[in-house]
Amino acid sequence: MEFEIEKMTIKDLSEIMEVMENARQSVKKTEWFVSDEEEYVRQVLEGKGFLVGAREAKSRELAGFFMVFYPDVQDNLGQYAGLTGEELGKVVYMDSAAVKENYRGNGLQGCMLQRAEEALKEQQKEKGQDVQYCMCTVHPDNHSSLHTMEKNGYEIVSRESLYGGLDRYVLCKKHFL
Repeated sequence: MEFEIEKMTIKDLSEIMEVMENARQSVKKTEWFVSDEEEYVRQVLEGKGFLVGAREAKSRELAGFFMVFYPDVQDNLGQYAGLTGEELGKVVYMDSAAVKENYRGNGLQGCMLQRAEEALKEQQKEKGQDVQYCMCTVHPDNHSSLHTMEKNGYEIVSRESLYGGLDRYVLCKKHFL
């Protein structure tokens, strides 16, 4: 199968939510994936971040997405990496990734992560942003996602209870540029 990785727009919102629901229903363990509300995804698409998606080349079906979110300085994952003050303003979240069940096993999470990082670098140049730390969370038993993130330079900085009491590793890729 061939896939095209592209930036998502507000027009893709319903497809993104469909992928998210499929992931929520088909994940091995429910605590591995926390679905986002449609309003949150809309805010990301409207400027609080961005999403890249993988479309199957022939059918153009959205197979998966990867969300990047610009967090506030308060309540920032950077605190788990020992970041303070001005450093917290240089954090971006590699926030959420989902792949439809029938497209898993194609390495899409890693491909979308790499494209999201490229898009982030492009945005930094265009907007003069200064992102130094890419952060994410992964359930400790989700070995596939953990491997993908570590393979791409993310390191575990702590283990926390997040999202209403769910066990998560907090990972950070330092000195992003």
